[in-house]
Amino acid sequence: MDIGNILIIEDDAFQSKILHSMLSSITSATIVTANNGKRGFEAVKKQKPDLIFCDLYMPEMDGVEFVRVLADSGIQTTVVFTSSAASDVQAAVIEMSKSCGLKKVANLIKPLKREQVTELLTWVQKDTSIAQSKQSQIISVTEDEIRHALRSDQFEPHYQAHFDARCGTLIGAEALIRWNHPKFGMLTPIHFLDKLIDMGLSYQMTCHMLRKSIETAASWHNKGWSLNISVNVTPTDLIQPDFANRVLQIADEVRFPPHKLTIEVTETELASDLARTLENTSRLRIRGVNISIDDFGTGHSSLSQLISSPFTELKIDQLFVSKMLKNNKHLAAVQCVIALSKSLDLRVVAEGVESQVQARRLAQLGCDVLQGYFLAKPKSSNDFVQFCFKHFNKPSQCKSASI
Repeated sequence: MDIGNILIIEDDAFQSKILHSMLSSITSATIVTANNGKRGFEAVKKQKPDLIFCDLYMPEMDGVEFVRVLADSGIQTTVVFTSSAASDVQAAVIEMSKSCGLKKVANLIKPLKREQVTELLTWVQKDTSIAQSKQSQIISVTEDEIRHALRSDQFEPHYQAHFDARCGTLIGAEALIRWNHPKFGMLTPIHFLDKLIDMGLSYQMTCHMLRKSIETAASWHNKGWSLNISVNVTPTDLIQPDFANRVLQIADEVRFPPHKLTIEVTETELASDLARTLENTSRLRIRGVNISIDDFGTGHSSLSQLISSPFTELKIDQLFVSKMLKNNKHLAAVQCVIALSKSLDLRVVAEGVESQVQARRLAQLGCDVLQGYFLAKPKSSNDFVQFCFKHFNKPSQCKSASI
């Protein structure tokens, strides 16, 4: 899709003219200019632009206030901040814009270069085409479909591999829920999980995933692959009176060694009953089950909780991993989390690894385990078995297949 309308909001006439000239030589879009946020918003209301270039420091209404007003109006378009402000300020404004509800936000640092502007226009065109394609394939599921799916075993785990950061050996996998929908095909949790939780079926789904995942992991062990399996649970699951018993019963029934099982606690909510949570996690730890704190630093997790709970593992959220090579603050956060984990004798897992450079840097920093699309995408049970056959037939630099 071509970009039809572009709005430049810039109080400096010279900067505005330069950007206008650049854009005119790159695209045939209609270009409108405004010298502050107030006039810019008036232009937006007259003719919604496909792309807005917005300075931050301007009279009457600056770029920050403009974005707030734009978001409050419910108008969705691509906003690109053009500024010479400090990088941490620009990063904060981008984060604020996304928190306000704007979905497509970026920035260019002044002085602007033609190559940067060209690259950005290409990104906007590509991103808009993808968004329109997704809108034409909107997926909506009903509560009855979810209940039927649970009864008919349509929910299944897919497995994303874990690798030893030192030498790349496969050491385990995380079980990720998927819905094999009869109409829409394989659905990820974004299409159904919130509704399922609202229906009060979260614990039922957790128990289903635990059994399926542990049974599959036991089959790996029967093939000679002594791999770990990680299964996600919520703080609400951990306060169920029979949670620890259910986990241990499943492991006993399929003869799966508890020390090869990791329970990942997703910190999307606060634990409502700390005593019950500690009771269940402590009972699991006594039997050798590992407890991991997932997405550390982004949810409701805290240092107090990290110290008081019997965790054995900490997962660095992909938000920090994805930005650590471009942003010194994110790199510092990763370094601090790894150092803290080592001091507390916790294994460190980095998720969302998307490049060889990230993998090498994380290994250098002392990360123990790596997970991400660059290394391996989530796979069905059958595909994961084939992946294991290929992996373990290759020579390895590690002495064993476990940490």
